[in-house]
Amino acid sequence: MRNTNSAEAIGRRAALGWLGSLALRPTWAQGGEVPLDLIRQLQGPIPALLQELHVPGTALVLLRQGKPVWSAQFGQSEAGTAKPIQADTVFEAASLSKPLFAYLVLQTVQAGQLALDRPVMHYLPQEVFKPQQDWQSLITARMLLTHRSGLPNWRSDEDERTDSLRIAFEPGQRFNYSGEGYFYLQRVLEAIWGEALQTRAEQQLFKPLGMRHSGFVLTPQLDGLRARGHDAQGRVLPVQEYKEANAAYTLYTTAADYALFLAEMLNTDRSGSHSLNAASLQAMLAHATPATDRAPIARPGLAQGLSVFWGLGWGINTTAQGDISYHTGTNSSGFRNYCQFSPSQQTGFVILSNGLNGNQLWMRLMGELGGRS
Repeated sequence: MRNTNSAEAIGRRAALGWLGSLALRPTWAQGGEVPLDLIRQLQGPIPALLQELHVPGTALVLLRQGKPVWSAQFGQSEAGTAKPIQADTVFEAASLSKPLFAYLVLQTVQAGQLALDRPVMHYLPQEVFKPQQDWQSLITARMLLTHRSGLPNWRSDEDERTDSLRIAFEPGQRFNYSGEGYFYLQRVLEAIWGEALQTRAEQQLFKPLGMRHSGFVLTPQLDGLRARGHDAQGRVLPVQEYKEANAAYTLYTTAADYALFLAEMLNTDRSGSHSLNAASLQAMLAHATPATDRAPIARPGLAQGLSVFWGLGWGINTTAQGDISYHTGTNSSGFRNYCQFSPSQQTGFVILSNGLNGNQLWMRLMGELGGRS
């Protein structure tokens, strides 16, 4: 199961006034937490950037002292309509799904139900790749979470047709980003849990954290709130409905909900029944493997990325002021997202957008956000 949407393969639809009214809607703040100059620097360029980049809308949340303190929404949830992005607008989180799933995996490790370094075939022996490969018996949960399993990001079209999955190199030898790996680990975890990913996420994260508008599958409630995806010209793309969960990319969420997950990552109180303990959290954010094919994120000042590592679900940039954990999110159905947080600074942010040029949006905003979030 993979994200087979392609902007090039999907028929284009003419835009009917994609821009609409680019209104700013700050929804909540706690006094004094966010410098006024930063708010002005965000409020000023974002509407113009959306228009320049043909991104209909975006939602942004800033965290300070480990908590969400300011949010704003800009633009439209669907081009050519009067539907604005609002605080409860649901986006496809794309690969921002992976860190949240990794948290559920670490909860399972902490509960003693999964060993990170035990071959996962021990837990799901009937999941045999086609063609059979001896290397499959070497793959562990740690390798899958850190993208060192040898699996491709997604199997080829030919392998998709023949229901095949091939390991490209000996597991554990190097970094190779893999959505297939996360989906494989999902199947292992669902066997251990005896329940679906959606059910476990609802019980162990969404409800405890107050993430009321999130799900790994599309529900009627989420369907009524979600934004539409758009191509690089700002034209509406066909709707994608994820009715089966895939830990690599099917999370639906709001910027406000995902900020609550970032706050959980920053929370110094690890006593919650759903929380990872300090040792598990430290393991999640440790430098597990160099991500040799990734360039450091360009940020200003002391926050400039120096090197790139991968932890258990997170990308990690070393910087002069400490590590910054981050993840990008890209679905070809028309969504581009980014989040980061700094444990040492207790800051972070998440930005979700509903256009294929949304990656350029968050990269352009790094001058204002990257050094202070």
